[in-house]
Amino acid sequence: MTAAERKIQQCFDDAGVFGHLHAVALHDRHREIGVLPDEPVVLASVFKLPLMIAFAQMVDAGELDPTELTTLTPDVRSPGPTGFAAMADPVTVSWRDIARSMMTVSDNTAADALLSVVGLERVRTALAGLGARSTRVVGGIRDLYDALQKDFGSTSLADAIRHLQTVTSPAEFAGFDPANPHNNVGTCRDMLLLLEAVWQDRAASAEQCAFIRGVMAQQVWTQRLSAGFPFDDVVVSGKTGTFVALRHEAGVVEYPNGESYAVAVFTLSTRVRLVLPAADAAIAQAARLAVAALR
Repeated sequence: MTAAERKIQQCFDDAGVFGHLHAVALHDRHREIGVLPDEPVVLASVFKLPLMIAFAQMVDAGELDPTELTTLTPDVRSPGPTGFAAMADPVTVSWRDIARSMMTVSDNTAADALLSVVGLERVRTALAGLGARSTRVVGGIRDLYDALQKDFGSTSLADAIRHLQTVTSPAEFAGFDPANPHNNVGTCRDMLLLLEAVWQDRAASAEQCAFIRGVMAQQVWTQRLSAGFPFDDVVVSGKTGTFVALRHEAGVVEYPNGESYAVAVFTLSTRVRLVLPAADAAIAQAARLAVAALR
């Protein structure tokens, strides 16, 4: 382990999290740094990145008009605190804006609506085509929540979350276990393969890759990767993932001189906590250390 990797590992240790990181200089692919970059982790909402790519490929194939309108009604919405998931009334919106909401605010309803038209098989094909062979997507957010309620014998998601908070160690809960075949799982290295393909216009057409990049730059969450690069002239484009003890982000940091760095940081806290600012701060610090080492 290099000196930089030891510092990154210390960030994770100080925050009380199990951490994984991979960073690559996109403008110079020979430079990379990693801490357990190939160890599988439950993805949480980071699975929305390969779903977004599969959607873009479907648009390129002429199988879905991104401007076509659809109506999301309360009875079919997946639970969630943001976007359409948090709304009370029917909403009519285009597929491309559903995709935008999924990525910018991590909208669960948007993700499950998009997955219903894209399909798991297309997501798996997109992953295989880009070489992300250690990533497994088996369902959406509603599937995750249904499994959580079943695990705890709960009749509501809120009750299941309350039960989950009584778990003393993440190891006790199957939803955090990458070996559980019902979980969406991936590695930091795989997420960088996807990001690199998007930034090099290989994940889909140049038009659709530009759309993905633009949407990721609009992400509203700034407490993780963005917090590590608080500069007006640095663009951070990312996708977070959060589920109780899981806190992740995968994204690209772009400097005004043309340098760009893809970074993925995944963490699992040693305590089951809904709020853990130290884990968010560790993601920012680890990303900053990784990019500094590559620069």
